[in-house]
Amino acid sequence: MAIRLACWEPENAIFWQKQGRRIASRNLVLSTCSLHLNFNIWMMWSMVVVNLPAIGFSLTEQQAFLLVAIPGLVGALMRLLYAFAWTWIGGGSWMGISTLFLLLPALGVAHVVQDVSTPFPMLLAVAACCGIGCGASASHLANINFFYPKSSKGFAMGINAGLGNLGVSVAQLLVAVLISVKIWGLSDCKPQCLGKCTAMHTIWLQNAGYFFVPLIVVVALACLLFSHDLPRLKLTPRDQVASLKHAHTWYISLPYLSSYGTFLGFSAAFPLLAHVMFPQSHSMEYAFVGPMVCALSRPLGGWLGDRFGAGMTTVVSNAAMGLGTLGLIVCLPGANGQGSFWLFFALFQWIFMAAGIGNGSSYQLGPKVFMLKAAQDAQTGGCPPEDAYARGGREGALAMSFSAVFAALGGFFIPKSFGTSLILFNSFVPGFVMFFCFYLVSSLVVWQQYGRPGSPMRC
Repeated sequence: MAIRLACWEPENAIFWQKQGRRIASRNLVLSTCSLHLNFNIWMMWSMVVVNLPAIGFSLTEQQAFLLVAIPGLVGALMRLLYAFAWTWIGGGSWMGISTLFLLLPALGVAHVVQDVSTPFPMLLAVAACCGIGCGASASHLANINFFYPKSSKGFAMGINAGLGNLGVSVAQLLVAVLISVKIWGLSDCKPQCLGKCTAMHTIWLQNAGYFFVPLIVVVALACLLFSHDLPRLKLTPRDQVASLKHAHTWYISLPYLSSYGTFLGFSAAFPLLAHVMFPQSHSMEYAFVGPMVCALSRPLGGWLGDRFGAGMTTVVSNAAMGLGTLGLIVCLPGANGQGSFWLFFALFQWIFMAAGIGNGSSYQLGPKVFMLKAAQDAQTGGCPPEDAYARGGREGALAMSFSAVFAALGGFFIPKSFGTSLILFNSFVPGFVMFFCFYLVSSLVVWQQYGRPGSPMRC
């Protein structure tokens, strides 16, 4: 199992320079690799689903959107487990163990795509297994947060989440290539036929799952052998329930849902959404760009939050997402087709970039707000500073865990909202209008609590 540390003092400058920075950097690298792989597995499924009808699976558009949405729902539920398990088992040990869990969806996807008679409930079960990859953020980010001093938390978590989230883009790019070639060693797996008549060609959709199996084993072993377990916090569901009594836990979770939920939901929905609205656009070739833009802009959001304030950075990013959503409504195709795919694509990149910046800044709110509250308690409440800051760190971790669980619901509700909007209104416009209203509410709440001049919790 991972190496256990007896004590950890990142705020001690001597300790940090002598050994803390080196240990923290090693765990940051291992955590980022594992988190990246988790997002590979989760997003790999959305690329597979787009190809299922073309190779003979009988799916309606609503069923396809549901298959894409289910991993987000399961991922949100998995984060309830991940948020506490790492505090009992140890952050490094849990990284290795949870990475091994990814073998189940990788092998499951590779198996079911080879039989077009696979029943829909079985496809739903495999989709649910892919949600395991969506759950990892709840433990990885909270664990890495404790490795770094306050002055470096924003950038470190931005790197961890940003490069980890880049797994979404990498998976969308890799899967498109992997399924087009026969991987050596898997020659016994039969290809599937894609297309019709003279345009027919073969693909190996099972490669999307098999490719990641050896990577999962290698990364899991690296985490188990070389990562570190910090002194255990032993957070419990009771602690989490108690944290929900703090209004700031809910205030913090709202903007993280609007940013991280946008990343998860739009990343999963974009390939299918673009394919339905612009079937001649070859949108699959560009699906990886948006998640890549979002992931790479997340460290920028962490830096902007450190430099200009997490509250104001989050307000601006939410406003930018709202404006981009209004633009999308304008460029959607109407009854006669029309529409502009390239404007649609460009506006999605704008939203992804704003979401990435919001990801980096809003995730800082938990540690910063509760540490600020701890400082106020130490000054006015007569509480010893050591006790106040220990409680602030614990409450900040709980707020981060809940916000990660809450935000993962975006990976379910956004694709599901598009499917429901299509059923009820035969249009995606109501779904986009709903998202715009949500971004507006999120901006106002963050401005009121953490962004406006004079706010007692401005940060």
